[in-house]
Amino acid sequence: MRGACIWVVVLTLAVESLVDARALDDKKNFQTQVLQLGNLPDYRSSKNPESFGGSIKTETVSDADGLVVGLWHRYSPNSPFIPKDAKRSDLIRESILRDKQRLAMFADQIEMASRGLTLNDLSVPQDDPTTTAMQMESTSSGSPDLVSPVISGLTLGSGEYFTRLDVGTPEVPSYLVVDTGSDILWMQCAPCANCYSQRDTVFNPMNSSSYETLSCSAEFCQALDVAGCKENKCMYQVSYGDGSFTVGQFSVETFTMGTAKKGEKVKVKNVPFGCGHDNEGLFVGAAGILGLGKGSLALPNRLDAKYAKRFSYCLVNRDSGEENPSLLIFGDAAIPSADSKIKYTPQLFNERIPSFYYVGLSGISVGGSLLEIPSGTFELRANTGKGGVIVDSGTAITWFNAAGYEILRDAFREGTAHLPGSTSPFELFDTCYDLSNYTSVEVPTLTMHFEGGAELDLPAKNYVIPVDEIGRYCLAFASSASNFSIIGNVQQQNFRVVYDNVASRIGFEPNQCL
Repeated sequence: MRGACIWVVVLTLAVESLVDARALDDKKNFQTQVLQLGNLPDYRSSKNPESFGGSIKTETVSDADGLVVGLWHRYSPNSPFIPKDAKRSDLIRESILRDKQRLAMFADQIEMASRGLTLNDLSVPQDDPTTTAMQMESTSSGSPDLVSPVISGLTLGSGEYFTRLDVGTPEVPSYLVVDTGSDILWMQCAPCANCYSQRDTVFNPMNSSSYETLSCSAEFCQALDVAGCKENKCMYQVSYGDGSFTVGQFSVETFTMGTAKKGEKVKVKNVPFGCGHDNEGLFVGAAGILGLGKGSLALPNRLDAKYAKRFSYCLVNRDSGEENPSLLIFGDAAIPSADSKIKYTPQLFNERIPSFYYVGLSGISVGGSLLEIPSGTFELRANTGKGGVIVDSGTAITWFNAAGYEILRDAFREGTAHLPGSTSPFELFDTCYDLSNYTSVEVPTLTMHFEGGAELDLPAKNYVIPVDEIGRYCLAFASSASNFSIIGNVQQQNFRVVYDNVASRIGFEPNQCL
């Protein structure tokens, strides 16, 4: 009996030793990287707002045919869109608000589509005080009521990234919000029944020799989700649940852009766009929206064949202090050379929401170990159009559905147990640290794996971000109450993200974007 007990003790000690050895091996194999905590830009000392939106560098662009425009984050150095005396915490709060509103916009669109509804299936009561003049004109002429999804104008009008295009003949420079979640290009036009404050002079189509209105029977007019007709002129409307809206004539115009060959410009003729004469609500700063979605009216689908259906951007880290803009490239030049490190993942098609860029997220690694995420967590459900993962330029941080986020967060917390935790200045962030006494720290590596072998092997600064002026940093992921997920632009920084709609794929190439 005594011998049996001894063997039990020996066996127990052996098992414990094996467990300890495995734990030690796991610790040795746990992968980390250094997060540098250097000086951050002072947003309250914008040096020269007039230089914002200046020249762009094309030296790193391929020699292939391509159109090139600059991209500026709204909090870039010298940005005129930074509120006076704003602190970092103020700007993070603004960004969170835009993200929440944008997530709600996507959720409403997806929910409506999952029920088999389109905008034309909805109606606005005639005594509704929010009914616009355009809606009343359309109703009185026998056309269907014009309606809109319940979304906020703040999500678009405030914007994350801006580009600068020359509009009309003669050319009028205008800031536009770049948005991969929208299909329509629209901008404010004079004369204004109502116009919000924008950085540039409001475009007056009567001064442009290349401006043309569209008839109600025109192909572009028929392609609108919601169209009206007034005196045989095509009318458009984009409205938002908070009361913001833009209304005007759907027209065609010439837009001028730079080329991959330094100093040259190309005039892109007959681009369909909304010329908004009544624009009210929470829009601010930019002249309008540049839609880069997958719909037929989006700019990538309206360019000449050699520039069409392929575009890419490379986002400079917003905290780098870099004054040169990121680049948005259309055409063959958007595709990196064959010897690049780019890897592609197939685009997934959501029949219910065909404009969004969906990808298949097959897994997430923290510290080099693949997380045990239940199968189907990030799956796009073809029968309802719900779920899935969207790559988006207009959302700041990455939002995972609750199940996926909690597994990621818990693994990350375990890997950062050595760091001093901190309460979050924002309800959205639940994993924060007080790093005020550090110049650098080690954090777990974090990688997103996609179908087809593509990966986003993130730099530390793409997922642990400063959120205030006193040294607090937070994990830049959040839990979404919706069943879909969005990969935001913070995680896309320092990658060339390629939208290849010819081959129906999206690529990620590590790149300093300078």
